[in-house]
Amino acid sequence: MPTPFPTITADALVEEFELFFDWEERYQYLIELGNSMAAFPAKHQCEENRVQGCLSTVWLVCQESTDDHGKLVYIADSDSQLVKGLVAILVQLYNLKTPDEILQLDIADVFARIELTQHISRSRANGLHSMIAQIKTLALNHATPQNQ
Repeated sequence: MPTPFPTITADALVEEFELFFDWEERYQYLIELGNSMAAFPAKHQCEENRVQGCLSTVWLVCQESTDDHGKLVYIADSDSQLVKGLVAILVQLYNLKTPDEILQLDIADVFARIELTQHISRSRANGLHSMIAQIKTLALNHATPQNQ
């Protein structure tokens, strides 16, 4: 698996978005963020790793961190630049967390604080929710029996 994408806290993400004056700049930031992600391995571009419910093609893979056991690493990609930026935000927020931390993160609150869902189309919002559901499902699948 490639080197994990840098992580960010919810508060730091909110601060990043506050640096921009309008949503045009925020969209550009999302695209740049998506473009900064490591190349997604072709071997993972398969139906098994495809997120269902997204109009764009999104692949998402999760593995336990080799450096920090018990924490998960996500890698992802999309064929849409904007969606790839949304994926990058999710990866930054969820990477290197335990399954419990992933399940407890109030992502709706984070998106409300950066006003994200009101500035993307309904179909992109639905796809975003599908990605979050997949991230949580993968976290549950990696949870140890005592955590389930």
